[in-house]
Amino acid sequence: MIFNEIIGNEAVKAKLKHALEKETVSNTFLFSGPEGVGKSLFAKEFAGFIMHPEKDIDPEALKKIKSNNHPDLHIYEPEGKTSHHTIASMRDLIEQVFFAPFEATSKVFIINDADRLPVASANALLKTLEEPTLDSYIILISSKPENVLSTILSRCFKVKFLKIEEDKIVSYLQNNYQKSLEDAKKIAKISSGSIGKAIEIAKDPGYIEKTDLLLKILSKEDISSYVELTDALSKLEDIYLKSFSDVSSNKLYQEIDLLYEKISFWFRDLYLLKNNINEEFLFFSDKKEFLEKQVSDNLPPLDKILTYIEDIKFAISRNIKLKYALEHFFLKINFV
Repeated sequence: MIFNEIIGNEAVKAKLKHALEKETVSNTFLFSGPEGVGKSLFAKEFAGFIMHPEKDIDPEALKKIKSNNHPDLHIYEPEGKTSHHTIASMRDLIEQVFFAPFEATSKVFIINDADRLPVASANALLKTLEEPTLDSYIILISSKPENVLSTILSRCFKVKFLKIEEDKIVSYLQNNYQKSLEDAKKIAKISSGSIGKAIEIAKDPGYIEKTDLLLKILSKEDISSYVELTDALSKLEDIYLKSFSDVSSNKLYQEIDLLYEKISFWFRDLYLLKNNINEEFLFFSDKKEFLEKQVSDNLPPLDKILTYIEDIKFAISRNIKLKYALEHFFLKINFV
């Protein structure tokens, strides 16, 4: 059954199923919503039923769709050092639109990260969106729809995806990755409604090592001086880098994004304790003893700390080493 293996976003499932049943499928869609909530999975499965509307889809066709090898399914990703959709790739899409389908009844074009369409590329695509062929369907996917050209947006049927509920992520991790209830809850919380992020954490064999060292730093275990802090940060950077031969890889940036989340949760816990808010809401409840020692520290307001965390992100995007970006953060908040 369509979408049965994808968790969450039940309203989206109902909307897309209804369009298929009533044969009111638009030629151009925009799937928008947070990263890692299944937009691409939905797009591929939806594409399969558009291309093969028969009641029982040929299993071989489904296999080709899942492996991105179906001749009538075209998926476009940002390219090159700038990570944008090129004019050449959009011209290829436009050319393919006018070819007859090879095996299916129609063709589907999926444009991932549509917010990475520069104006020239978007304008090249615009006429095709305005006058699509009857056997062509285009699905744009974006976690930042505000960055998509307004003229593109106005021609799309919009489908908005929401974060996945924590209990569904917890259940998924327990059933598919054999995580304990406690571990599954922590991963679900830090993944912030992203099943994609939760799966990455669950699959990461070094997750515990990275988390343990970061928590030792945040807890100030064996750290009472600036030199000890910098030594610990160097070790942390080494752990993050040792698994990646390409230090500019998207996977590395995703890993470091999780580090930001953990740092922000730590300081959030500090302010929960400081304001006597129910301790059951603590993320790092097992580190309560260390949190309590820091409650009286003269820390900046939480919104300032979150701003400083954004500064770390900006520094990393400018190729500043992780160690130095974190050093700057801890110095700003007078951590040691």
